[in-house]
Amino acid sequence: MAIGSLTSKSYAFPLKPKDYAAKPLPSLQEWKDLWAAWHLVSTKMIPADALMEQPIPLRNPLLFYLGHIPAFEDIHLTRAMNGKPVEPAVYHDYFGRGIDPDVNDPTQCHDHSELPKTWPSLENILDYRHRVNQRIIGLYDDPNTFGNRTIERALWVGFEHEALHLETFLYMTLQSPNIKPPPGPTPNFAAMAEKARLERVENQWFQIPAQQFTIGFDDPESDDGPDRFFAWDNEREPYSVAMPEFEAQARPVCNEEYATYLVSTGKTETIPVCWTKLPKSDANGAAGNGHAINGHNRVNGHHTNGSGLNGHGSNGHSTNGNGVKNDALQQFINTHAIKTVYGPIPLTLALDWPLMSSYQEAEDYAKWVGARIPTMHEVRSIHEHAEKQKKATLPHNDIEVENKRLDPEEIFVDLTGCNTGLQNFHPTPVTQNGGRLSGLGDMGGAWEWSSSWFAPQPNFKPMDIYPGYSADFMHGKHKAITGGSWAVHPRISGRKSFQNWWQVDYPYPWVTPRLVRDINKN
Repeated sequence: MAIGSLTSKSYAFPLKPKDYAAKPLPSLQEWKDLWAAWHLVSTKMIPADALMEQPIPLRNPLLFYLGHIPAFEDIHLTRAMNGKPVEPAVYHDYFGRGIDPDVNDPTQCHDHSELPKTWPSLENILDYRHRVNQRIIGLYDDPNTFGNRTIERALWVGFEHEALHLETFLYMTLQSPNIKPPPGPTPNFAAMAEKARLERVENQWFQIPAQQFTIGFDDPESDDGPDRFFAWDNEREPYSVAMPEFEAQARPVCNEEYATYLVSTGKTETIPVCWTKLPKSDANGAAGNGHAINGHNRVNGHHTNGSGLNGHGSNGHSTNGNGVKNDALQQFINTHAIKTVYGPIPLTLALDWPLMSSYQEAEDYAKWVGARIPTMHEVRSIHEHAEKQKKATLPHNDIEVENKRLDPEEIFVDLTGCNTGLQNFHPTPVTQNGGRLSGLGDMGGAWEWSSSWFAPQPNFKPMDIYPGYSADFMHGKHKAITGGSWAVHPRISGRKSFQNWWQVDYPYPWVTPRLVRDINKN
């Protein structure tokens, strides 16, 4: 494809399991597609002279991540092959591991790389990356690679690590004033918002039945046994869970609902970090319908979430009875925007997008409406029920798969219609989904919060290949999340057992809350 013909859609990953995870080992083409996306976000969507920025003070400079990706891959390949590193070998020391310090005490941090006193040039880092990529290509040209699960596992770990950091780099650069959009036209956010307004559906409560299901799957770190999909240590070993019934809302909390909460509680100065205040000139334009959608007043009685929790109108679209005056809410909405790779988008055009917030912000909101954030087992139960509902509407397939360990449908879900895998470079509306139960990966371009601490599951054992991957963060400071944002590869966002984790007060990740409540037996 000619460079001039590339658009943001050129980078979209497939969404069906048979296409995005056909085999346990990502194909060379999957690598090349991921490399293209990484090259875009790390060299085209941020100027070279901005790479020493730290848009998030708790993270390393952006340039670190351009060295970290190839160094991490080379470390694991060198170990798996008992070979020599790609030169300069000192890059293993400089870029081997990033940082995730304690938000409340940044002096407390896990083991990590010591940054170089004199940074290599961007040109040298990109050349190093090219040579590591050539090493990977060479392994796919070598028939001895296939069937050697030690090397295959090292390749898989490198692939998923790069896929995760694709999102990391984007959520960091979103906080930079120098971020640039992907190629192609800017989306028509006004038309998208108007369509969302017309399609809004009340956010219904669904009864999630009592059910038993298995979480995780078996993946011993050895060449023994049959071929199988790979798993991170926190996804294994499989264990059975029996869940009682409870109720869950169809979709996540949206931006308008959270704006209503902020105005109602007088917390308008504590907005999420993905939000920003509009300059006065832009705010005046919004108030004068410069940003309004065809003149519609977006906060007059839409009441898309009328379940009446605690008198707040459940997630607060109806302002009657909760003490919020429509003019105060409208003024707040008119003066705020959502940060995107296309620049700040007026909140008037993003009211139907999923709220992206820290866990603490999400929990405070849930308490305000008289609900709560689900546990991870409850999140899994919601997804299990949603998947059963979806499959019940599909033609029945009587073909029995001989080896379920190699069946993508056993490990992953169909993400068709979901905003993940770079289908878009921004969140998308969720309020049209109030009448159906959203499943895994279907949160409008955000991960899904759970209230569970990230902790060892039964028979947890740290990975031999990467012992600190999970264990360094299982200390009661991180909440577990699942699914994936608009920037996450489907191998991650669509895998039923995958989980990630973030500190309670860390405000930057793209994670959204869905509300649940206990069933009243009285």
